[in-house]
Amino acid sequence: MKTRLLAVVMTIVSFVIFSTEKSQAQAAPIFSFSSYSLESGTALSNGAVYRFSNVTTGVDALVTISAVTSGITLRNIDRTIDGYGEAFQPEYRINGNTNGYIEFQIRFVNSGTSTTSNRPIVSATGLDIDGSPSGSNSLKEFNRIDMGGGSYEFNSYNAELTVSQSGTAVSGNNYTGNLFGALVDTTAKEVMFSVTNTNVGSMTYRIGSNNETSGSSTRYASLYYKKFTYQHFPLAISGLMSFDGVAVNNKVKLSWELAANKYSKVVLEKSNTSANFTKVYEANSGSFDHSGYTDADVQGGQLFYRLCATNLEGKTEYSSVIAVKVSGLVKNEMNVYPSLIQTGATLAVALAEKTEGTVLISDLSGRIVKQQKVNLQAGSNSIAVDGFDNFAKGNYIVALRTPAVVYSRKVVVQ
Repeated sequence: MKTRLLAVVMTIVSFVIFSTEKSQAQAAPIFSFSSYSLESGTALSNGAVYRFSNVTTGVDALVTISAVTSGITLRNIDRTIDGYGEAFQPEYRINGNTNGYIEFQIRFVNSGTSTTSNRPIVSATGLDIDGSPSGSNSLKEFNRIDMGGGSYEFNSYNAELTVSQSGTAVSGNNYTGNLFGALVDTTAKEVMFSVTNTNVGSMTYRIGSNNETSGSSTRYASLYYKKFTYQHFPLAISGLMSFDGVAVNNKVKLSWELAANKYSKVVLEKSNTSANFTKVYEANSGSFDHSGYTDADVQGGQLFYRLCATNLEGKTEYSSVIAVKVSGLVKNEMNVYPSLIQTGATLAVALAEKTEGTVLISDLSGRIVKQQKVNLQAGSNSIAVDGFDNFAKGNYIVALRTPAVVYSRKVVVQ
């Protein structure tokens, strides 16, 4: 439960390596969602449109309730009893044993009109995405921000969120179920993430919870339009000269240079989410000061790597996290990422010609739990598939059937 809200600032980053380096100097404007009226439709219902006046000089925001799933109810379009008045703060109630969401379309328009007003640069931050434990179960909140692409950033050092991108949408899902403090303040970077894009006329904002408890709960979310600087893994390995990764032919080639005769062991770790790293390579000699590793276990998408080095005194040091985007596809092969799925996934496939296809998701008994018609283009195709959060946890087969061939991949729903 939120009792105060954060003012948040966003830093534009290059995701070749996580850092606080700015990709451009222009500062994002702050939008103030403080005054609204019902423009059309039934209040708090799907399809209702609200006008937030003068979010910045000469600009209003039209907020449409575009989707409401079963088991969740919108109670207040903009809670102002606490928190910051300039944030967009919808309040909702979710039933027990329910995974549900509410989605809003936010369109910037010239004041008093419905004419879209593209904003040169927009930074949007989902705040206080925490949880609420109840015995052995918990409620876990999530946010999804889609501004048609752009860059995203979060506290990669010790986040309590799994942050991932599917198509142009970026999702932040709480995985701990912890209530992050009785009060929300600007130090709670572990439970927020930010997205920045240029030339934005509209965006979607999805809020919700996976309530694994038996009781219903009233929650509210907060979207704050301001730049924010996050903490990332520092260049903590004192003897690290360089650490690089590049995707080549569906493999990731990693290389690093360490000071000679300083370390007894180095471990390369890998993650699909920038959290929960696992070991993929280890060396135990003084000859790895100039070393590398080729990761051939690549399914596409974005992968994260870090080094864990043990010095001669036995102290463990971690490097920065580097992110490598894998976009190359093997001909006649379909990739699905992430391989461990919570809510959505992306299918990537390269085709020689334009065709129609069907995405089929089945459990290991062969029972089809979802199917989706798709139009495929000649060349690279990225297909967003949602709804995995409605399935029981376990192993599934994702297949893409075309008139010429059937592709399939085994995935795990968490």
